[in-house]
Amino acid sequence: MEVTLNKDKVSIAENTTILELLHEKGYNDMIAIFINGKQLLQKEYENHVLKENDIIKVIRILGGG
Repeated sequence: MEVTLNKDKVSIAENTTILELLHEKGYNDMIAIFINGKQLLQKEYENHVLKENDIIKVIRILGGG
């Protein structure tokens, strides 16, 4: 099935969670995720199964000090 990840079409297997996709694409923990315009909490990543045509936006969080 296909989803959109930061404006790019990506093919993924059925029942893929957002956490699996993030690991596959090499993202770390310093990110914010929006799916179809709604922000996902980090504790939801493991159980949120992606659906056909979901629009996923990943925003990298920059730390500083």
